[in-house]
Amino acid sequence: MGKISFFMGIGLIVISGILFTMERFIAVFQYASESFPVKLNGNGSYPGEPSMPGIFDNFFVGFLLVLGIVLLVFGAVKVFTNTK
Repeated sequence: MGKISFFMGIGLIVISGILFTMERFIAVFQYASESFPVKLNGNGSYPGEPSMPGIFDNFFVGFLLVLGIVLLVFGAVKVFTNTK
């Protein structure tokens, strides 16, 4: 059970990181798609700085990160205490 919790914790942390990275990629892509027509036409205004999401702006990123860390610690404790 300890190894399963350990690897599930690592998996959830990885999923959380992928989700957070995809959110940031989408924010940059949206900024680029809004500013490209202004650069192409030469008139208009830039949308400003891209609004980057924080790590806890999305509920699932924070939830998966915290759950992954808890499972990682729980699994590591189980694995290291059962090896004799």
